[in-house]
Amino acid sequence: MSLFLINELHKLNRQQWMSKEDLEAITLSKLKRQVSLAWEFSPFYRKHFAAIDFQPEDLRSLSDLQFLPIIHKSDILAAGEDLYNTGIKSSNSVWLKTSGSSGSPLSLPFMRQDKDRRALKELRALFANGYKMTDRMLIFVEPRCLVECKGLPQRLGLMRRNYVSIFDPEHAQIAKIKSHRPHVIYGYTSTLRILAEAILSGRNPIHSPKILMSSAELLDPVTRRLLKNAFGAEPLDFYGSMEFGWIAWQCEERNGYHINSDCLIVELLQDGTPVKPGEEGELVITNLHSDAAPLIRYATGDVGTLGRQKCSCGRALPLLSSIHGRLVDFVLSPDGRKLSPYSVTCAVEDIPGVQQFQVVQESILDIKVRLLGANGVDDERIRSAVTAAIGFKVRVSVERVSRLPLEPNGKFKVVKSDVYH
Repeated sequence: MSLFLINELHKLNRQQWMSKEDLEAITLSKLKRQVSLAWEFSPFYRKHFAAIDFQPEDLRSLSDLQFLPIIHKSDILAAGEDLYNTGIKSSNSVWLKTSGSSGSPLSLPFMRQDKDRRALKELRALFANGYKMTDRMLIFVEPRCLVECKGLPQRLGLMRRNYVSIFDPEHAQIAKIKSHRPHVIYGYTSTLRILAEAILSGRNPIHSPKILMSSAELLDPVTRRLLKNAFGAEPLDFYGSMEFGWIAWQCEERNGYHINSDCLIVELLQDGTPVKPGEEGELVITNLHSDAAPLIRYATGDVGTLGRQKCSCGRALPLLSSIHGRLVDFVLSPDGRKLSPYSVTCAVEDIPGVQQFQVVQESILDIKVRLLGANGVDDERIRSAVTAAIGFKVRVSVERVSRLPLEPNGKFKVVKSDVYH
């Protein structure tokens, strides 16, 4: 690890324990720099700022951020090279790409140092949960992300990471866990759930990791219990994306998700207005380390709830109390309300005999519930539970399947809406 990375990691570890005021001062300083860079080098942002008669010196406090326009993925895709920092040489940047599960894959350039900072955010969260540099990690990823880590740190026995394709058969994935005996296991929530079911059904216990990390999908209470029973470790959930890296993470207290507020700014909004603690809002994020392609007030399409209080661990990093998933995974009621996927999943999973399922909203009035391994469950009870959760009379069909479908990128959506596109 270079001196730069060691210094940056030291800063991150120190900043999480600062006072709220000192942490906000760091955030504001970084925001001013990011806005100035966007104004100077990005034609896209210069045009957007000029449209509202905004100059970088107009940004005097964190609250002034709300006056800047909110941008969406469609804006970035349309902007093309106008988004990028024209002062950055291509040789100093690397490109990252989304999985494209939404149908609109996105590629963005990052300065090499900014990409390294993303890894440092991950290390900070891991250290908070007992990780050591000598620990072995097994990571379940899409085939395009398979890499070999054989650099100097690995030859010295540090940051040892092995990667497994999520499309490998379950028995092969379990064999990798047994052969590598990892201290840390990381994967999509659905990948870990499939493995957990295979482990428990085969009565073939594995080596228990000290850290079990899930991401990319909702970690509901039923899945959390299943993972703990199969892997022998309490799941550690985190929230992130290609655009921002790790956004928020759980510490050892599991009181919510600590926002990496010294690296990015998270706003929770309803119709452009900030929500109060305890209320749901769409997450709009500003990256404070994105020099090659600035992302200022980027609407993620994700929905979460801001925490009401500080975590008992003592960290100054603010909390998201929960993350409800993608806006496109919400159920739309006939009267136009957006219903959290939890409102439907909790109603279904409380029915005795239901194991794994998927809810698909095919139209405003048509809901399909796919059931796996629930032959003794009464269909009418499923229909009544879903109708009660939505609050309107809807047509609910029940389909029993031998396997629940995954998205092309290997993820699983417990609630899938054909209404949102």
